[in-house]
Amino acid sequence: MTSRSSATALGIGMVAKEAIRVGFDRTIAGRKGIPLRVEQVTAQWLGDALELTPGAIESVRVVQQDSGTAARARIAVKSDADIPDHLFLKLAPRNYLQHVLMNVFALGIHECLAYQALGSNPPVRIPRCHAVQVDLATQRTFLALEDLSETAEFRTVIDSVTRTEASAVVDALADLHATFWRTDRFTQDLAPLAVRSAAEIRIGDIIRRRFLGEITGHTADLIPEPIKRQCRMLFENSTAIDAFWESRPQTLIHGDPHLGNLFFEGANPGFLDWQVAKAGAGIRDVAYFASASVEPDLLRTIERDLVERYAGRLDAAGIAVDGDDLWSQYRAAITEFFLAAVCTAEAGARMQPLDVSRVGVERAVAGVVAHDSFTVLAAFTDGKPV
Repeated sequence: MTSRSSATALGIGMVAKEAIRVGFDRTIAGRKGIPLRVEQVTAQWLGDALELTPGAIESVRVVQQDSGTAARARIAVKSDADIPDHLFLKLAPRNYLQHVLMNVFALGIHECLAYQALGSNPPVRIPRCHAVQVDLATQRTFLALEDLSETAEFRTVIDSVTRTEASAVVDALADLHATFWRTDRFTQDLAPLAVRSAAEIRIGDIIRRRFLGEITGHTADLIPEPIKRQCRMLFENSTAIDAFWESRPQTLIHGDPHLGNLFFEGANPGFLDWQVAKAGAGIRDVAYFASASVEPDLLRTIERDLVERYAGRLDAAGIAVDGDDLWSQYRAAITEFFLAAVCTAEAGARMQPLDVSRVGVERAVAGVVAHDSFTVLAAFTDGKPV
C-alpha cells in the first residue's frame, strides 16, 4: 500500500473513530464531567468550574444561544461572588456532523490551548477567559468567556475595515506573533498546535479535493477558469506547500482572522474564535485578514504599506525580517483565504449565509488575481526565485 493510500485509510479510520466516539458520547445518559449542552451547565457545576466556594452561584439562566462549529450561549449569572453577571459559553456543537468535525480537527482543544497560551495578560485583546476545561477522553471542551455583547462592535465579512482599522489589526497581529516567535513552547505545552498527524493531513486533502476539484457552488461564476485550474495545487501539491510554510519562522497564528472573528472597542480590535490557532508563519494571518476584511479597491492601495508596517513592528520587537521576501510571502499567502472562502461557499448555507460567502469569494478571487498568487506559491514550493 502506498503512503498516500495508507494516509487515506488512516484518515477514514480517524473519522470513523470520532464518529463512534461522538455517537456514544451523545447517547449515553447521565455522563458526568463537562456538559454536552448549555442546559446542563448548572449553578453548582459552573461554580466548580470557576473555582468558587460551594453555593456561590445562586442561579444561571440562558439568555441566548446558537450553534455552528461550536455551541455558543450567553448566560445570566446570579451570584454574590466577584464574577460578571453575564458570561459567554462555548461547548460542543449541537449538530452531530459538526461535533464529529470538531473532534477530528481538535477544534475545541486548540481553542482551549490558545486561551491558556495567551494567558491573563495577552499580547492582543481577547475576551477574558474565566474558565477552561478539556476532557481528552470525550474531547468535550468548555470555555467561559467575557461577555462582550454590550461593549463591543461585531461585523461580518460583508463589511470592510478602514485603513486606520486595518493598520490597528496588523499592529495587533505583529504583537501576537512577536510574543510567540520561534517559541520553545511548540515542543512543550503547545505541541498539539504544531503537529498534525498523517491522517489529519489526508482528511484535509480529501476535503480540499472535494470542494476545489470541481467548483460548482453558488460562487462558481465568480472564479475565472484559469484560477479554478490553478487552485487544484492546494490539494495536489499540499505536502510541498506545507513544507514551505513550515520552513518559515513559526509563531502562534490565529489562523482565521476575518472580520466575523474580530471585534472592535472603539478603534481597538480584538480577536475571537481561536479554533484553528496553530504554529505557522505570521504573514499568513496578515494576508488572510487583509484579503477577507478590506474591500479590494482599498486594499490594493494600502497592502504594501500594511506589510511594511508589520515588518517594522516586528523589527521594533527585535525580530529582523526581509521586507521583500515578506511581501512575496504575503502574495503567496492570499491563497489561504481563497481556500477557506471557496470551501465555505461550496459547503453552502450550512456553513455561512450565501451573501456572506459570496463576498468572501469575490475578495479572495480579487486577491489571487491581482497578485498571481498561485504562481508565486508554486515558485516558492519549487525553490525558484520570486
